[in-house]
This record gives sequence, structure tokens and C-alpha cells, in this order.
Amino acid sequence: MVSDPIDRPNLWALTFSVPALVFLAALLFGCATPQPIYRLEPSSKDVVWTGGRASVQQEREGIRVAAAFDQQHGDSYGVRVEIFNGTEERLEVGPHKVWFSSCTSAAVETCSTSRRVIDPETVIASIDAKRSADRAAAANSQALLGTLVLLSVAGDVANVASGRRGRTTGLHTMASANLMESDAANRNAGLSNLEAQRQMWSDEALRRNSLFPAQGTGGHVFFPIEPEARFVWVQLRVGTQRFAFHFEQEVRDPAKERYRGPGTTGTRR
Repeated sequence: MVSDPIDRPNLWALTFSVPALVFLAALLFGCATPQPIYRLEPSSKDVVWTGGRASVQQEREGIRVAAAFDQQHGDSYGVRVEIFNGTEERLEVGPHKVWFSSCTSAAVETCSTSRRVIDPETVIASIDAKRSADRAAAANSQALLGTLVLLSVAGDVANVASGRRGRTTGLHTMASANLMESDAANRNAGLSNLEAQRQMWSDEALRRNSLFPAQGTGGHVFFPIEPEARFVWVQLRVGTQRFAFHFEQEVRDPAKERYRGPGTTGTRR
């Protein structure tokens, strides 16, 4: 009796097909390389360390302002700023009164024109619009795929009832159901990512605030990284006062550094 080749798969082919596919993918797409890591270090001798962050502070006419580099967010910098109103007047603060400029050298003429930092309100509105569109697209996609599942089930029932049941009966239904489940998982992951982004811009970013006397506020301002820059200025206008903080841009190449995990001490020779 000759066995059906479908019942007894070629194990040798299965064993060597996966490495072959990996090798082929590496040839086609290449290897991913770590991206550079950018940091901003204060160009000041008077640095106050807070929670591992090097912060610089200025005070003028009763207004205190502090700034500290926090971390790189993709292709943008995240700098935390804090403002305290020590005057007797109400002050309006927010990202609309924060600018940045980058310089390729210490010379002022190499600095770019000052630009406003990213407006969180614009980003949040954009995220809300995309989230609404993605939810509608997810509902429409699930409705369409659900119809395909029902049609596949109806076809399978008809084949069984007519005695035409074959080896592929039920496979289309299973494939449609799996596609529907996979589509739902992918879209839910996308919506969760949008929700996380919105929460970050809502909770961490510096928002527009009215500061009454003896009140303070803080948050992150975000602006794009310019790889060719050597120095970065962050400027804030609070009331009638202007504050400027000077940072030096540092670049690290993870591909050229060796990772030293927890518990590693000293330097190997």
C-alpha cells in the first residue's frame, strides 16, 4: 500500500527550509543596525542633579526656570522644563513660548533660526483623528471578514449536504476565521499604541497653563534631532523675562560599544 504523501511530509525538506528562508531573507533585506543615540549635556558648570538628570536653573525677577535633558524619543529630544511663578502676577506658560535652535559650532552665526517646539495640542488632535478613523476601519474590516466566514461556512454545509465533501472542506472557513482573528489582533495593537502615544502627550508634555503667584508647573518639550548639530539652545519666554539654556549634543554609536549588563564591574583587560 502506497501512503499518501500528504500524510507523511518530507521531514528533510521541512528541516532545511527554515534556515534557507532565513538566509534568503538576510540576503534580500540585509541586517538591521542599531541607530545612533543622542543626548544633550548642559554647557554649564552649575549643574544640579535630580533623579539622574543634569538640570540647569535660572532665576530672574522672581521667576525660576529649570531645564534638563530627559531622553531621546525616536527622532526627537525630550527636555523637561519646570517653571515657578514667584511674582505677584498671573503668568501664561506653555510650549507656544518655548523655542529651540541648533548650531554646528560655537559660533553664533552657525545657529539655525529659532523654531517652536512641537505643539502637543496639535499632536493630540491628530492622534484623536487617526484613532477615530482606525476604529471605523477596524469595524468595517471585521464586518467584511465576518461575511467571508459566514459564506465559507455556508459553502461547507452545502458541500456536505450534497455529498461533495472533499479534503479541502472546512479549510476556507478556518482560513477566514484565522484571518479575522489576526486582523482584529493587529488593529487592537495599533489602537493600543495610539492610546499610549496620546497618554504620553497628555500627561508628560508641557501643556498651556496659567500660573498664579506661588504656583509652578512642569513637563516635557519635544523637538526634532538634527544629527549635524553640536550645540542646542532651548529658550523660554515667561512673562517679560527670557531664559536661554545651552546644551552640547553628544552622539553614541551602539554598534561600536560593548554592552555591560547588570553586575558587571571594572574594565576587562
